[in-house]
Amino acid sequence: MVWTKDRPLNDTGRPDMDGTTLAQEVLAYLAGEGIELSEDLEEAETVLRDQLLAIGAQVLQKRLETQKLGYEGSSRRCSCGGRQRFVEYRPKTIGTLLGDVTIHRAYYRCGGCKRSALPYDERVGLGEEQESPGLAKACTLMGIQEPFAPASQLLYELTGRRVSARTIERLTQKVGTLAEEEESAGAERIKTGDAPPAEVRPDRLYVAVDGTMVHEIDGYHEAKTATCYWETAEGKREARYTVRFASAATFAAYVWVLACRCGLKEARQIVLLGDGAKWIWDHVAPLLEGAICIVDWYHALEHVWDCGKRLYGEGTAETKAWVKTFEDLLWDGNVREILRRLETQRRETRSPRKRQPLEELITYLGHQDDRLAYDKFRAMELDIGSGRVEAACKSVVGIRMKRSGMRWSRRGSQTVLSLRVARLNGQWQALWAKLPLAA
Repeated sequence: MVWTKDRPLNDTGRPDMDGTTLAQEVLAYLAGEGIELSEDLEEAETVLRDQLLAIGAQVLQKRLETQKLGYEGSSRRCSCGGRQRFVEYRPKTIGTLLGDVTIHRAYYRCGGCKRSALPYDERVGLGEEQESPGLAKACTLMGIQEPFAPASQLLYELTGRRVSARTIERLTQKVGTLAEEEESAGAERIKTGDAPPAEVRPDRLYVAVDGTMVHEIDGYHEAKTATCYWETAEGKREARYTVRFASAATFAAYVWVLACRCGLKEARQIVLLGDGAKWIWDHVAPLLEGAICIVDWYHALEHVWDCGKRLYGEGTAETKAWVKTFEDLLWDGNVREILRRLETQRRETRSPRKRQPLEELITYLGHQDDRLAYDKFRAMELDIGSGRVEAACKSVVGIRMKRSGMRWSRRGSQTVLSLRVARLNGQWQALWAKLPLAA
């Protein structure tokens, strides 16, 4: 592109150029390169995108060439107390969203401790990677949505940039490691009771806990999942998540941190929903002081159905009638009557094979205490189903981690999940502000 002598000058002393003129210049440039845009819209879009990216890479290259990247004078302070001396400008070719560019940045070295530094790399967060933060961000965003090979293809289709599946995996794990470490550091705060500040202040906060199995190299392991959700003043429901491969006691600390950020200390009412698993009530509930604890209605009813089918058979009218009787009692919170009837039936049942499901249901319901008071919960207009966390098990974990044939390493599974959580929790930009590529 060239500036013509007869073009009017603007206030800066340069020729005026509006969008139409610039577009004409681009077309003239392409024609000069022997490139003619097809009438086929899709083909023309692709060709023009690729050409504009190439031009953009040249612009970026030229702009960076005019800068003394990372230069801080002839010397700079070293962490050893001495001085690092400027040696030279060292080149580095990096992939960007526009294309590959080569930058030259100041290189310093301390004569005493022999420590070297590239201040520009430190400042913009390049680290040892060959990708710019912008391109790396796009790669990891694809990597937490799709398997790495399809992510590579999707990235190309959307941006015109070719990045290998292996590179996307490497970047995703690197950035995910920082996300995982940030989560772990937050959970450590429970040891001192140093609660993170609330980011929202809901009137009623729900904390729902569940788990889902993920196939790792050494077998299936439970990804414990918690969802904190609430209703805004405008009537919209919002949610935040945490997912960890951890023991019950360790996971409880992550739930506590998430709940604190979601207004645990400020909310008027806290509700804990779970599937009846003992670890939820033993480890999570004590950290949510004063929480109303509710066993998920559908899980409780599932236990009743399981017992009925084992007693009277799958799909029989007798099973349906038996379950309906206990379902009505359970809906009304009449657990004592349920236990009384089950005990009577157990005593009158001679077959050990049929006594066993009755004993299991008695044990399950008997251990839930007041967490089955569904009549009271409904009167308080509380959710009695943990559908939110079950949905999270699918949308946060399953949709990425549980596709056909997948087997994960522990590092791979947790880093991807930690990144997905950071994205869904609105912490994506804050994570990248910490320059994860240079970590």
